Amino acid sequence: MRTLTIPELEKWYRKNLTKKSKDFLKHAEKSYKTVEQALRDIKRVAAELKDVSGETEAKEEGTATRFANKIDGIVADFDVKKDITYASTEAMQSEIQYLIQEIWGAGARWIRRMDKKYKNIIKSLDVYMKELASEMKKISKLLYEYGWIKDLERIGTRIETMREITYGTEAYEEQVRTIRMKIKQAQEEYLKKKSEFDTFREQSNVSELLSLDEELERISSLLRMKLNTLRKTVKKFNQANTGIRISPAGQKALTEYFEDPYVAIVSESEGYPDLIEGLDGLKKAIESGALKLKDRLARRSLEEIDLIANGSLRDLQAKAKDIEDKRTKYAGSDVYAKNKELQAAVDEAKKNLDYHKNDLLRVADDIKREIEKFEDFKSRVETEINEAFDEKISIKVEKLELIPLLEKCKVD
Repeated sequence: MRTLTIPELEKWYRKNLTKKSKDFLKHAEKSYKTVEQALRDIKRVAAELKDVSGETEAKEEGTATRFANKIDGIVADFDVKKDITYASTEAMQSEIQYLIQEIWGAGARWIRRMDKKYKNIIKSLDVYMKELASEMKKISKLLYEYGWIKDLERIGTRIETMREITYGTEAYEEQVRTIRMKIKQAQEEYLKKKSEFDTFREQSNVSELLSLDEELERISSLLRMKLNTLRKTVKKFNQANTGIRISPAGQKALTEYFEDPYVAIVSESEGYPDLIEGLDGLKKAIESGALKLKDRLARRSLEEIDLIANGSLRDLQAKAKDIEDKRTKYAGSDVYAKNKELQAAVDEAKKNLDYHKNDLLRVADDIKREIEKFEDFKSRVETEINEAFDEKISIKVEKLELIPLLEKCKVD
């Protein structure tokens, strides 16, 4: 088995590919020369059309000039490759077909409008176009007979890709360097914003304010839980016509306590007399049978009404009122606004930092895919060379630069 570096492999491959495809190249070279000559002849026809058209300014001569200009443009776009390969020959076949279609497509519009004096010029154009069409058929046959060369050239494409992956790390190195610099800047900005936020929290009374908000949520949740047993009963009572009379304050309490119990109990006098009055009316409706309930629900509702009347919500009311007194004291403070502003700045800095870290991870994924592609191509090239050239070759890569670069893509 022969061991070759990638540069050595490229040299070996080119030599052996040329040897394998020498017959194809010999035939293809003839076709290339024929096509080049035909293109020169067609270009000369366009020049003749312009020369004859230049002798007079008749309308049909203007048509001939336009046709000649069209031919010049199409021929100018035709690219005859200097390096003959199966792929370039295949491309030339397609270009010939396009040229024929375009020139005769233009000719269909303009030739019939041209004067008879252009007849011989058009005949010569027809001859050269037929030569091209004939050569296109020869090329098609050649490509068919030597179709296996396409597979050999595909090996070369893979070798070229391997070389690019092995030695073309500059673009990835620049990406990694740039992104790591951005991560460093974003990290510094995040730590700065977080330090400002932490200092503010330590030096201001925002912690107390935020703890008040948390306590408010806790009290509100407990109130909803304690009143939940009566929710269905109160709703049915408010919708029914029981004949039980309740003061406006009591009726209002039966609505507000089941919408936002925290706000309702804070606004009530100590001992929540309005709620007790409303529940007293509800109790009478249940006991008198004016409000029809299932036995279990009626029993649970009466038990809860008695507990509330006996002060089961007083501690929660006292805590809620204490919270609101403190919140009122801080109402004119800009602490909330400042806290929100600094928190937003920290969140934005963290978002920016995460964005750049994710960008580096994206580059790492790209590098991993390149490494995987390299390993895949290495294995395939070794196998395909053995099959195509009956030569066992091991590709030697001393150091794949992308691997240490991948280490630089790790983020904390």
